[in-house]
Amino acid sequence: MAFLMDVMQAADLRIMQFTCVAYWNPVMNRSMLALALLAGALSWPAVLFSNAHAGEGRSRLSIMATVSSYCDIGGSPSLKLGRGLLDFGQHRVIDTVAGLNDQDLSQPVKGIMPLQCSDEVTPEVSFDYGLHSTGKQRNLQGPGGSLVPYDLLRGNNVNQGFWDDDAYPVSTAGGNLGGVPVYGYIRSLPVNAKDGFYTDTVTVRVDF
Repeated sequence: MAFLMDVMQAADLRIMQFTCVAYWNPVMNRSMLALALLAGALSWPAVLFSNAHAGEGRSRLSIMATVSSYCDIGGSPSLKLGRGLLDFGQHRVIDTVAGLNDQDLSQPVKGIMPLQCSDEVTPEVSFDYGLHSTGKQRNLQGPGGSLVPYDLLRGNNVNQGFWDDDAYPVSTAGGNLGGVPVYGYIRSLPVNAKDGFYTDTVTVRVDF
């Protein structure tokens, strides 16, 4: 007499079936049955513990960000925008006795101070009096300390006011690179101005 016994075994995360065959024999039935039961006993722990975890812990991770308004001005420590420049160009004294100007100095010269601000910000800009000022008069300095007085205008004529150390609101295209127009004006060249290169550096401040 023979009987069939199904035993479940876990292998590679798949459930597999196999069949043990035992023949009913008065002498060998016990050993064969014991072998079948032993195979079953060995297979069940794999089924019971194949999906068990050693342990579990949970916590929370906080996520955050800060968004703020900004303004970046040319030559600032961020180094993202180039420095502003106003170049009067090359000029000469026509009459050293009367101190007559080169005719090119009859009109203001335009320069740009790069400025970029976030949207919905109205910045205010102020200019100091430079490295070589005498009181509130700005000066370009050249060879031997020779000075050439100049003014910075907020428009293309003197009636529109001067840039000084007071803060004035300026308009920007929010988020886009723009610039603050600066007009330079030399009223007259000093008769004692020496030939050479004249410069000045003005510190510009933006508040927002």
